[in-house]
Amino acid sequence: MYFFFSGEGATDLGENGREPGPLALVAEQIIAEHHHCSFLERERAVFIHRAELEQIKGSVGFKPQSRRAVRLPSQNVKPETRYHYDNARAFSRATKRVVENKNENDRDFVAVLFRDSDSPVESEWNDKRNSMLWGFHVEKIGKHGIAAVARPVSEAWWLSAIYCKEDKTKKCQYLEESSRGAKGDHPLKIELTKKLGTKPNRTVLNEMVTNRDIDYTLIDLQSFLAFLYDFRDVVGLGYLNPPETTP
Repeated sequence: MYFFFSGEGATDLGENGREPGPLALVAEQIIAEHHHCSFLERERAVFIHRAELEQIKGSVGFKPQSRRAVRLPSQNVKPETRYHYDNARAFSRATKRVVENKNENDRDFVAVLFRDSDSPVESEWNDKRNSMLWGFHVEKIGKHGIAAVARPVSEAWWLSAIYCKEDKTKKCQYLEESSRGAKGDHPLKIELTKKLGTKPNRTVLNEMVTNRDIDYTLIDLQSFLAFLYDFRDVVGLGYLNPPETTP
């Protein structure tokens, strides 16, 4: 199985196989714990830079779908949901280009696309996530595409893990409801910097994930669990997910 990743920068999924980000390391831990192998060591990780997605979106073969075809929750397609939808379509095409050149018996893959929601509003997060999922569907990669959308930003995930390691009874759902700062500096980015006493760059976050100072099993946030459950399901670990509640 190949693992495709595309994020916003070095501090989420990373930018190449030799410099994975913290979320890519979380995915690696999930696989290593239950399948006892490393897709990073086996060079089965493929990182797609966001610039490549922009190039695909600007190519001749990338034709925008009609507004009706997008089938987003709202009647009018919002710019931010169109952005997530188009990125999912472009990412799907980038993964298919690679997979189609592999041996016919070696084409299984999972493709993780990360974006910050940049909004504390649950309905907006849900619209953006669903836009990604529909983009995967339109490009025919279906459930192989994983929408990792942090609400409101990935710092909420890392802070949740840190706080819950200190106190496992702590409820961190409030982190997902944190609004953007007036000057564009998100309060959670500032809070994480203060908590760590240093800028939370890729190296710092990776070390914390590796040492389990950031333990993904302690993150009890809706936006993270949506990613986690979908990822487990695709890699054959769906049995670890809680059973669906029946009416």
